[in-house]
Amino acid sequence: MFPKLSGDVPAWLMASVLAAPWLAGCSMAPHYERPPQAVPATFGQLRAAAAATAAEQAAPAALTDQEREFLGALTPDGALAPLVVRALAHNADYRLAALRVEQARAQYRVERSARLPTAGIDAQQTRQSFDDPALRERYQQDLSRAGIAISDYELDVFGRLKSLSDAAREHYLASEAGQEAARGALVAEVLRAYALVCAATQAHQRLQAVHADNAALLEIAQGQYDIGLIARDALDRRRAATEQAQVAALRAGDDAAAARRALQLLTGFDAEVAPGPLAPLAEAPDAMAALRDLDSKVLLQRPDIRQAEAELRAANANIGAARAAFFPSIRLSTSLGSASNSLDDLFSSGSRSWSFMPQLVLPIFDFGRNRANLDLAWTRRHAGVIEYERSIEAAFREVADALDARATFAVSEAQLREQDRLAALRLERAERRVSRGLADRQDLLADRIEATRTTLDHLHAQRDLALSRIALFRAFYGVELPARL
Repeated sequence: MFPKLSGDVPAWLMASVLAAPWLAGCSMAPHYERPPQAVPATFGQLRAAAAATAAEQAAPAALTDQEREFLGALTPDGALAPLVVRALAHNADYRLAALRVEQARAQYRVERSARLPTAGIDAQQTRQSFDDPALRERYQQDLSRAGIAISDYELDVFGRLKSLSDAAREHYLASEAGQEAARGALVAEVLRAYALVCAATQAHQRLQAVHADNAALLEIAQGQYDIGLIARDALDRRRAATEQAQVAALRAGDDAAAARRALQLLTGFDAEVAPGPLAPLAEAPDAMAALRDLDSKVLLQRPDIRQAEAELRAANANIGAARAAFFPSIRLSTSLGSASNSLDDLFSSGSRSWSFMPQLVLPIFDFGRNRANLDLAWTRRHAGVIEYERSIEAAFREVADALDARATFAVSEAQLREQDRLAALRLERAERRVSRGLADRQDLLADRIEATRTTLDHLHAQRDLALSRIALFRAFYGVELPARL
């Protein structure tokens, strides 16, 4: 069938030996390409050119019912939904969480497949020869084999493989819950960053107005000083107040730019960020009483607690695998095929062969390895119990703190809203007096600065109230609630 070379060596065998060094250098790794840059070209720019990343090529993420309801309550015009969808496709942490789910799913498939026999095609040729004629006469061998073989299949009599498979399944479920927890944290962070952008942008506008009014007062004071109506000290105080207002406006601009970059880091530097009014983010139905009366067992629905519980179940399953290691393991190997002294007669009639090789291994002397593995499994289970308890306690504290902060900020915002309303009324009266000639422009500018500072205080209260509302959403993420947040 095959031509023979010197020493009766088949040509195909010699060719395989000669080609082995060349085949050893082959690589199945994909070609490496550096990922495209997704940040602005210079540090002074706020936006980057669009980059074809894997995140942008992915299908848009569908919002959950809880996310859709909350986003609709925050912005009825739907301005926030595109930012959240883009963040779910762009954010690196969330994409890594999704990949960890895929890894855990693949590992579960690996452990589950270990419980089933693996069949493969087995082909081999054995040639054995000796220089001693007596040994060559007795032990010389030239045998070719081909067939289907099942190798090293373990009978799961004591449930070791089942326990490992159960542990892998729980790790997979834990990774899914971890991805959901990462999703909730990401959505809340996007909303928080958007609220900070809105607050910082409006604060920057207000402080620019304060600086403009102070500059106008400085111009008036300079004119009064030139004609001797005020002293040098009064002019210097006015100039210092104007410079302070300018610095405050510049710092507010930096804060607005930093807030915008923080949001772009979550959604992509090529994303459009159009800040809207802050008031709708702070306005919400008062559901504090209904939320405070909730049974604390609803926290068991939170994804981080479900993740901790799944990890605890995985640790419990690993104890079963460690216990099964103390008992005998039964492995089976079998093959069915053909065998012949030559390749020409390998598949001829009468060349069938089969083998069956059961193996039983009973651990006797392992120098304490199995005992140490069992102790380790129990220790990890105890640690899992502590992690589960800590997750519940942290969740309870997060919800309680969010409820308390929400109530406190609501009272503060209501008070400052009333003060802002009264300051606006005083400013209207001052404008009417100036228009009638009963007051000068200098008094109007001073009243306008005071009203703007009151508006800034109210703006900060709205920001805190909006952030507390988002924190409450984060604390109850994944939990079915009877009332809207």
